[in-house]
Amino acid sequence: MGFTMPALRKQISASLAVCLLLAGGWAMAQADAFRVRALTGVFDGELLYAEARIDYRLTATVQQALENGVALVIAQELRLEKPRWWWRNARLVELDRRYRLQYHAISRRYVMTWLASGDSRSFRTLDALLQELGRIEAWPVTRAERLTPETDYELRLQSRLEVESLPRLLRTVALTESDWQLESQPWTAVVER
Repeated sequence: MGFTMPALRKQISASLAVCLLLAGGWAMAQADAFRVRALTGVFDGELLYAEARIDYRLTATVQQALENGVALVIAQELRLEKPRWWWRNARLVELDRRYRLQYHAISRRYVMTWLASGDSRSFRTLDALLQELGRIEAWPVTRAERLTPETDYELRLQSRLEVESLPRLLRTVALTESDWQLESQPWTAVVER
């Protein structure tokens, strides 16, 4: 038994190392699928607005599902925080925008619907839709009077594909496949009142 235990340990260690390398490679491969390129906070009158640019790239699997009639929901999550050196940042505002992306095969158009209002726009190409989705302009964050003058605040933006919004059978597969794990890294911008 003493002879087989070191061999078994080596085999388990090698298997664990391979799993970690594969998991690390998956994280690197999907890290650039959604990417926040820029985020700024702008005061205009009595409001703080967020403006940002996000690059969206869908994997071939997700794009194929979209073109075969599966509706996708993309979430954009924005937070305003007050940094604290002694504890976690204080969250002042949490906002989100959710968009449903669909492909209409008869008209050969891609449709983006803002779920909060029901407003829809159609596009000839998926690239045009994703470019428009990634353009965030004048997103109202909070009233300026809620912020202390001469204090730094942090805006944090992140975007992701909502796997929970997929049809039930596809959701089961999507939770385990890396092609469906599309999420940007959080992007932080400092805003001074």
